[in-house]
Amino acid sequence: MDTKLVQSFRVWLPSFDEQRAIATALSDVDALLEELDRLIAKKRDLKQAAMQQLLTGQTRLPGFEGEWEQTVLDELVTFLSGGTPSRGNDTYWAGDIPWISASSLRTFHIWRSESNVTEDAVVAGSRMAPIGATLLLVRGSALHNEILAGLVKKQVCFNQDVKALVPKKRLLPKFLTFLLLGRANELLNLVSSAGNTAGVLDTKILKAFDVHLPSLREQQAIADALTDLDDELEALEQRRTKTAALKQATMQELLTGKTRLVDPAVQDQPAEKAQPSGRKANIYFMRSVLAAEIVDQLHAEPTFGHVKFEKMLFLVEHLCDVDTGSTYHRKAAGPYDNRALRSIDSQLQKQQWFEARKEDGRYRYVPLNRRGNHKTYFVRYFAAVSDTFEQVLDSFRHMDTERCEIVATLFAAWRDLLHDQPTVSDEMIVHEVLNNWHESKQRIPEDRWLKALAWMRERGFAPEGRRYE
Repeated sequence: MDTKLVQSFRVWLPSFDEQRAIATALSDVDALLEELDRLIAKKRDLKQAAMQQLLTGQTRLPGFEGEWEQTVLDELVTFLSGGTPSRGNDTYWAGDIPWISASSLRTFHIWRSESNVTEDAVVAGSRMAPIGATLLLVRGSALHNEILAGLVKKQVCFNQDVKALVPKKRLLPKFLTFLLLGRANELLNLVSSAGNTAGVLDTKILKAFDVHLPSLREQQAIADALTDLDDELEALEQRRTKTAALKQATMQELLTGKTRLVDPAVQDQPAEKAQPSGRKANIYFMRSVLAAEIVDQLHAEPTFGHVKFEKMLFLVEHLCDVDTGSTYHRKAAGPYDNRALRSIDSQLQKQQWFEARKEDGRYRYVPLNRRGNHKTYFVRYFAAVSDTFEQVLDSFRHMDTERCEIVATLFAAWRDLLHDQPTVSDEMIVHEVLNNWHESKQRIPEDRWLKALAWMRERGFAPEGRRYE
């Protein structure tokens, strides 16, 4: 590299204090990336352990008992072998049907095809994997082999190196896919012991593979539980990708002076109630940062609006045990702090993070051009409670507003009762909600409140510090 060129490179140099602030902000993002990497690794280990336990019957889901049927894979699936259309015939290629080859699976993802084929190719002998089948391949290398398995969600053709397993009536497709992935090491050991060093899955090996099979109902429950873990892992990986992209964009903004860091101690106070205390000013900015992260993760959900946002903020504050200066009231949509909500909306827009827009009678949050700039502050203030924060958001992400209202209301009533007595019962909590809160709560049947309490205890979403009976 030309030394003169480097020496002539122009840089934007802020004051020493601002340099330190920028370095701290970027270090905070690095810390968040490291935390996400840790969470992803932990979630992968959890999924692997869950697959090992659930798919072998070592651990049973609640409500299931009885012996599993012992059989072999040959009794449960139909095996299809693929083929390759003639490359010299143009009528076979450039069609609409994805053609999955071993090389595309080894190089890309299970659904990334190198090319498409036509229906003529299928007629000529290239096999079609029906929806609900599982594509299976051993990916071999000089160092190790691994199993690739994926559920067919749209019709595809495949070549001779890929196996398609079509489940019969006693076996659910999704359960089959998890079964093959969860017991991949056993399959690989069979491949190695048979002398298939190139990583070829012999159909004879697959047919003789022993399987312990639960009922269809238990298969569905296991598949649902593992799918939930997959979804959580995918959400973390997407968040990690977004955070890495945010870091790059933040560096571009901060290191060129296009965006300047703000001092939370001098943020404007809510117009309704100015606070002379620097600590209060910091609390209100922290509240805006916390709110921005909730909105950032949930704004695209169809159920997310003003009321659900308020419930999520309430639950996050109390379950993560953080003080934001909010005062929640027992109102129809309560717990509710309308003043705090207006202040948050104002701050989100002022920082150019999000704008609350009322459309068709309800509010939605629209990202603005500085969306994501709050994350450096979020890491700084809330890194210690990030696990609990993510658990809360994941639990309520797809819930409708009324279900969030039920849990938030129960939590508030439960907490209030514990101020005056050491233990409370479910009946006491529900009575408090239906008779001492707001008459609108009576629209919800009592059994829904009781079921929600059981769910809260199961998830660990209960007021802390007192014994519950």
